[in-house]
Amino acid sequence: MFTDVHHVAFLVGDLDQAVERFERQYGAEQLTRREMTGDFELDVALYPIGSVLFELITPTTESGWVYETWRENGDGFFHIAFEVEDIEESMAAFREQGLSFESERAQEGFDWQVATFDPADTFVPMQIVEDEKTMAERKANF
Repeated sequence: MFTDVHHVAFLVGDLDQAVERFERQYGAEQLTRREMTGDFELDVALYPIGSVLFELITPTTESGWVYETWRENGDGFFHIAFEVEDIEESMAAFREQGLSFESERAQEGFDWQVATFDPADTFVPMQIVEDEKTMAERKANF
């Protein structure tokens, strides 16, 4: 069902410091950075590495599950997201296998649709993503 690895996300308390370190130590070139509001209150920096995006994420409020996750676990791995062709169809197929998601419907991610698996059903935090943009299109748009 997965067609590719879409992104790997790391949760950090200080995004400015993490961005500086990621770029200096690893030579990564930032694709874009923006604050997200709505279902999530986050500041996100994206880095294309090959065909995979790397996200550095920090919560911008001291409430919500992203903040609570960071407070409990500190900086580090947050989740891996796998690309699917049709997120609603994939969610239904995974539910038929007995898996569940944190939300009934897919949510708006950075600029893609995302659904987060219930952590009880996975061995690491996992998401599925439907993204209509290719990496080349994404690089051209930012």
